[in-house]
Amino acid sequence: MKTQEFYIAASANSPQGGIYRYVMDQGRPRQLGFNQLNSANYLAFSPDRKFLFSTCAVEDGGGAAAYTINADNSLTFINSLGGKGLNGCYLCTDPGGNFLFTANYSGGSISEYALENGALKALTQVIQHEGRGPNEKRQEGPHPHYAQMTPDGKYLCIVDLGIDAVKCYPVDPKRGLVTSGVKTFTDVPPGSGPRHLIFDRSGKIAYLANELGNTVVSMRYHDGVFTAIQLKPTLPATFTDATKVAAIRLSQDEKFLFVSNRGYDSIAVYALDGQGGMTMSDLVLSGGSSPRDINFLPGWSKFAATNEFSDTIFLFDYDAKSGKLTPDGNVISTLPRPLCIHW
Repeated sequence: MKTQEFYIAASANSPQGGIYRYVMDQGRPRQLGFNQLNSANYLAFSPDRKFLFSTCAVEDGGGAAAYTINADNSLTFINSLGGKGLNGCYLCTDPGGNFLFTANYSGGSISEYALENGALKALTQVIQHEGRGPNEKRQEGPHPHYAQMTPDGKYLCIVDLGIDAVKCYPVDPKRGLVTSGVKTFTDVPPGSGPRHLIFDRSGKIAYLANELGNTVVSMRYHDGVFTAIQLKPTLPATFTDATKVAAIRLSQDEKFLFVSNRGYDSIAVYALDGQGGMTMSDLVLSGGSSPRDINFLPGWSKFAATNEFSDTIFLFDYDAKSGKLTPDGNVISTLPRPLCIHW
């Protein structure tokens, strides 16, 4: 992609729902394109960045859609395919671009699709998780919420909110997911509801955002095994109302970590020591209601929060030395249920 362009998934099941393409033009966001797609929740590139994939609604269930990325970064629809799962909320490919994986939150499952020239060729596996957690309302069953390859390229990492677990499935380049030899991390306080995870560039340190516990956990990673290092809250000690964690991001230099809170609509900022140590350095209002995703924009000097329930994307200037986020006066306010920023 051109350095200043990015995509936004707006999850409305309506003519306005779909994938929007934007550019930062002299410091201001400008829309360049739009592809209608019902219930677009999350986006992912193919390894060669020639194709874009999105979770979506297919008939009465969840599925995925595939697009060609054209020379001007516009999108051409290839096809969509149901995943026999409900509410796909995250997706990724394997390193070879042979398979696409989706985490299906409501269905408690993982869907695997075979890919061919960017198209969804076939649904090849549906793996059902089992179990529950102590939070009866949110953990009555499994709820996979994140699917991403580990940095070593050997495992598909699935974060399951419903069973307080992170599962690493071996991935065979030709056969896809392997259901034997799965390695499971459960060293979080019961009821934490882990949601999203991010690795640093070394591939040895990861950070896990816990939606229900309103915490973040730093972890060591090696060959499919996580070891907890430190747990930190994402909220002020005095806040006791309903709220829940959403997204997690690292700064370009990996000196700062960012986690969004929904309810206490804010972004927690942590200074990092590179070894798993975290110190909260700031807590910034997100500029709207329920920041489902947060992310840097191309160039790394701008930061954005997608406020799902106020239909706004609030932009910040970012100071790389201090980690400080300062509202820059820009708000994108025309997208229904913005959920993901991807570039």
